[in-house]
Amino acid sequence: MNQIRKQLLHHNIFAEIVCVFSAIGLLVIWVLPNTIALRHVLMSIGFVSAIWITYKNQLFLHSKFSSKLPLIFLGLIFIWLLTHYLFFSLNRDMEWKEIKGVWFRSFLVFFIAIGVRLSIDKTSWLKTSFFLAIFAVPMINIGAYIYLSLLGGKLLLPAEFVWKFNFKKIEAGFYGVLAIAVACANIFWATLQKHFKWRSIIYWGIGVAIALISAMLANTKNGVAGGVGLCLLLILFLIIRTLWSAFQHKDFGKIKKIFWTAFSILTLILAIGFFHQKFASPGWDTLIEDIRYSSKVSDHNYWREPGLGGARPKNASGTVVAGNTYERVAWAVVGIQLVKAYPLGYGSINRSFVGMLNYAQIVQKLDGQTHSGWIDFALAFGVPGIFILAMAFLLVIYFGIKQLSQFSLIGIWLVLGIVPFGLIAEITYKHNFETLIFFIALACSLVIREKT
Repeated sequence: MNQIRKQLLHHNIFAEIVCVFSAIGLLVIWVLPNTIALRHVLMSIGFVSAIWITYKNQLFLHSKFSSKLPLIFLGLIFIWLLTHYLFFSLNRDMEWKEIKGVWFRSFLVFFIAIGVRLSIDKTSWLKTSFFLAIFAVPMINIGAYIYLSLLGGKLLLPAEFVWKFNFKKIEAGFYGVLAIAVACANIFWATLQKHFKWRSIIYWGIGVAIALISAMLANTKNGVAGGVGLCLLLILFLIIRTLWSAFQHKDFGKIKKIFWTAFSILTLILAIGFFHQKFASPGWDTLIEDIRYSSKVSDHNYWREPGLGGARPKNASGTVVAGNTYERVAWAVVGIQLVKAYPLGYGSINRSFVGMLNYAQIVQKLDGQTHSGWIDFALAFGVPGIFILAMAFLLVIYFGIKQLSQFSLIGIWLVLGIVPFGLIAEITYKHNFETLIFFIALACSLVIREKT
């Protein structure tokens, strides 16, 4: 018994369990309303356990310094935050309020993400538990759809379901993209093995299907587009990697297996895309024309006060521009113009767009963000802030490719999912920002490499 206790203490297993299950709890409740108190509890115990794990873990202490550069760069965002507050803030009261709130929680989950990476490194059941938890939101979303459909006596249309459940479109889309990114990384890793791991590919393929179906039911265009984009990227990588390997090693046995894997994923994409386009809100058919007209913000004022600022412009075919496309494009254009005019940022995560518009004395009656997480973040913390995040992303990809392990591939794919999705979704708004920092920190931690 004493020997077992010593082994448990030696491997920090108790702290690892606490850290991982704190993260799992956060992944489940982050999207649920009225859970701020529980979030604080989970973050507190997760942070304490993560600090202990990081202090004791040999991998982190003795890993190559260069592989920790992505994490170090991400950590600079907190230093820039304090620098910005002290010297460049345009609204000090609001910025300080957010420092004590969303930024403090983001600081806690930054360390929890490191603790999770170190905890799942050697303990397979903790790794499995955490990976399954990433699919919790899509599974809850599908479960809610089934329950509400049974309650109503019919299958709900996505446009009906989205107003009957707590999740917003952004949450279903964001967590779906994160889940698909992890699944794609593991599918790609399974195909790289000497012995083709069909069982692993099937399991992760089911995960992809769950996340895509969840996004479709939530009627989220950006969620479906983000998930489909990752799947198409996976197919492209599989084809290139297999053909290269086949011709390099004169081994053409894998080509048939890769073909069926790619074909299955493509069939799933086409099915989801068909049903989504059939039941989604209008706008896909005229997307390019809508983007072109929406970008001409000097020609129309609807963006200043949606619903009251006059009729939306019509595209070349005479069709009124889709509202969701118009707002995203027009606000993004205005947001970029403001970043150019004020490159050091406003200082508020949650009010960066409206705050900067008011500071620039631009007449409008808005109460939200630009619908683009990266533009919102650039408005909040300027070019230096977005540069720090960009460097962290690039370093994850560089060291991930250099290392080429299961974990490093997950880090790469998380970046490939987060970056484009952040262009079209508000992933830096409210609690989504905490989730974002957690998964960026996780991606940075996954490329930490042990000294050889």
